[in-house]
Amino acid sequence: MYKNLKKVRIIFAGLFFLIILASFLHFSSGWGTQWTLKTQFVPSLLAVFAGSALAFILLIVLTLLLGRVYCSFLCPLGILQDIIGRISVAIGKKKGKKKNGGYKKPHNILRYSILGIVGVLFAAGISYPLALLDPYSGFGKIAGQIFGNIELSVTNLLSEIFPSAIYYQQYVRFSLGSFLFALIFFLIIVLMSAFRGRLYCNTICPVGSLLGLISGASLLRPAIKKDMCVRCRACVSECKSNCIDLETKEIDVTRCVACYNCMASCKKGSIILAPVWKKPGSANKAVEAGNTDTSSANAGQDKQEIKESPTRKIESIGRRNALIAMGALGTAMVAKGLLKKETPAGGFSSGGKLGIAPPGAQSITHLKQYCTACHACVAACPNGIIKPAALEYGIDGFMLPTLKYDYKFCAYDCNICSQVCPDGALMPLTIEEKHLTQIGKANFRKDHCIIVKDGTDCGACDEHCPTKAITMQPYKDGLLLPHLNQDICIGCGGCEYVCPATPKAMIVMANAVQTQAIPPKVEKQEKIQVDDFGF
Repeated sequence: MYKNLKKVRIIFAGLFFLIILASFLHFSSGWGTQWTLKTQFVPSLLAVFAGSALAFILLIVLTLLLGRVYCSFLCPLGILQDIIGRISVAIGKKKGKKKNGGYKKPHNILRYSILGIVGVLFAAGISYPLALLDPYSGFGKIAGQIFGNIELSVTNLLSEIFPSAIYYQQYVRFSLGSFLFALIFFLIIVLMSAFRGRLYCNTICPVGSLLGLISGASLLRPAIKKDMCVRCRACVSECKSNCIDLETKEIDVTRCVACYNCMASCKKGSIILAPVWKKPGSANKAVEAGNTDTSSANAGQDKQEIKESPTRKIESIGRRNALIAMGALGTAMVAKGLLKKETPAGGFSSGGKLGIAPPGAQSITHLKQYCTACHACVAACPNGIIKPAALEYGIDGFMLPTLKYDYKFCAYDCNICSQVCPDGALMPLTIEEKHLTQIGKANFRKDHCIIVKDGTDCGACDEHCPTKAITMQPYKDGLLLPHLNQDICIGCGGCEYVCPATPKAMIVMANAVQTQAIPPKVEKQEKIQVDDFGF
């Protein structure tokens, strides 16, 4: 049974991992993100403040039922660590090295300190530390900046071989700062996973620490039948979390990621999924007795074992920690919710040119509070104009999404970025709403316009403006000069992208608070009755 459970976990996790990975590659344009992102813990937590709590509730219920199954079944970074760990084991076997199994003491002070600091800052409205340590967002950076650019390099190499079938693509999504962060983070994950399995999950990751506390009250968890265990060490050699203590025959449920490796490897069948939400002592009796023998002698022996066993004390501590974790999480969410109502949308200032937030961000402040920089919108943008920010939003906005009009512009009838965002940083927009969302305003620098500088005719900005915020008006010598109506402009960047002047005569400046543009006037054309020939 447990071997099949492990197989189910491997198959499900493998397929889920491939779907999420494909979402960040160029060929897919984010087609898998719209539903896979909803299953991720931090995005689902932040989505609660956007009015969508179903996914978060389901993840909490799942943890209360089965423990940290999220970490092995749904978390792409956790699955990546498992893949690296398996590769490391395979390499070690070829070199004649044994697995690095065995029980390791938990680094409780470190992991709960990180969780506490991140939680306090989150409650205070500062989400950036959580964004840096969020396992899903970390994987998004790795997938987009490393795997995505590798895929793009292979594609462009093939385009040179088959130019008529495969087109060369610009490296518009590449960001040096984001790439270096992703590379360093990936190397840390590789080293930790290769030598200590799920060390990152159980030491640094705030999601793993929080779910570990909640799993202390889980209904089903791996437990050892103590009278059947012969301490063969088969389970500890397969435990990726180093959480099985054979001296006490106990499993540290706060670090167990529910991979079911230990149960599948135990030939004696001494590790089972034991229900623990029963009357005091009944669960321990089921776990420790190991048999269904109900004779009076065995029953008396079982009662003595239960009395002397530390299992009940461990379960009591686990339930207490789970209640503390749930209470702290609820308090943080309430505090952040109140802060959201009290915090004004604007108030952001920058010394240089402010980064242009994607449509649906509402404001730079809102983006900073709820964006985890998972780069789902970066991967999904069909025009590739969304890039990780450097310092456009300040230090605390590093790697958040910003729009760049160097190669293309924001398509008028595209709203994909707002649809794939899982955490409410970009609120979903309909196409009609997107048409009127003013993310910035174009600024016309007359002295840079080639009509003024060179005395030559031009009207590219007028032709590419989808809202007709730019019109051509008489200038001199029969030339027409652009006239800009900023109230109609939505900041799509069409004029900036197409402007032939160097430096650009049309520059879009971001709105710190996204507003609604005035709808452009639509001139109705009267139907004219013509004869059969039309002249």
